[in-house]
Amino acid sequence: MGGVLAQSVPLAFAAAISPLVLMGILAILGGPNPKRHAIAFTLGVVSMIVGLLVVGMLLIGAQNGKTDPGPLGSNTAHLVVGIVLILVSALMIKPSHKDPQQHAEHKHRQLIKANAPLIAFFGLGIALMCTNFSTIVVLLAILHGVARANQGLAANVVALAVVAFITALPATGPLAAALFGGPRLAADVQRPGTWTTKNGKYILAVLFLVFGLQDILQSLSH
Repeated sequence: MGGVLAQSVPLAFAAAISPLVLMGILAILGGPNPKRHAIAFTLGVVSMIVGLLVVGMLLIGAQNGKTDPGPLGSNTAHLVVGIVLILVSALMIKPSHKDPQQHAEHKHRQLIKANAPLIAFFGLGIALMCTNFSTIVVLLAILHGVARANQGLAANVVALAVVAFITALPATGPLAAALFGGPRLAADVQRPGTWTTKNGKYILAVLFLVFGLQDILQSLSH
């Protein structure tokens, strides 16, 4: 189990660098009726993360008891994941003409109104996760690593539960600060959130490049 966690947790923190989700919930917390709307939004984000990981678990579970790690854990998957991570790394450092915070706030205004029902905020959380390509790519890379480790159902469940918890932090962290920490803590969370929005793509670019090269080298060594 330790090997699966050691491989999955660093990638999970990369998946958690999600400026779009972070700015989405910060914009909601700054609007009317913030706590109820933020809870609905966070549930949407979490359900999307859990849904993707459950599908991966089902694919991995089909391989239990087999020496072959299956398509998710194959050398071809290793190579494909490595190439995709490097390509995404290149896209991350591509110059953008719109500030990430303005982009997130603009998308939030387009998708939902302040007086919309709670289900709309739940749907917004799902929608932002669906368009959060970098996080989805990392989750697929994590599933690939878990499948390749082939350490059994219990170890896989624990590892992916930890991954889900970490990946959801951009939504659950600000929400917890707003619910339990009061205005001061919420403001303290917003400052690093703004920094992450501006610089997160460069951190992700480096992480994706490193993990991508690692996957390609491992696929060629077998």
